[in-house]
Amino acid sequence: MNITRLVPYTLMVLGLGAAVNAASLQLWAYGEPGSGLFPFLAALLLVCTSLGCSLEKTAATEPVELPRLLTYCAALGLFCLMLQLIGFALSAFLFLVAVFRFIERMDWTWSLLLAFAFAFSTWGLFEGLLSVPLPRGEWRL
Repeated sequence: MNITRLVPYTLMVLGLGAAVNAASLQLWAYGEPGSGLFPFLAALLLVCTSLGCSLEKTAATEPVELPRLLTYCAALGLFCLMLQLIGFALSAFLFLVAVFRFIERMDWTWSLLLAFAFAFSTWGLFEGLLSVPLPRGEWRL
């Protein structure tokens, strides 16, 4: 078995664990989304996409880009640490700039524009429109 075939199953197990963990939080409280709803939906999305990828046929000769995969893992780990320190909006922006620029090799202009659009529109959607508090971190940003 090719090692690339194990990645969707590993992500599916992680997604199931995250869904169980998020379900222990409140999914809905007092007529509005609770703190566990977004992580629960994100975990379900991970499970569904992993299931779809596991059903896909992949070529046996498809190369594994292990350094790139490890770079993504490191970036996600740093994002989690930054989330605790500086909050969602700024850490999401910095994470996306780093991914777009250094992993995906986009130019600086597109990296900054896309990161700004995704990070702050997500923040605006959840904080402003849905009134779901996102992490502000120790620095309260």
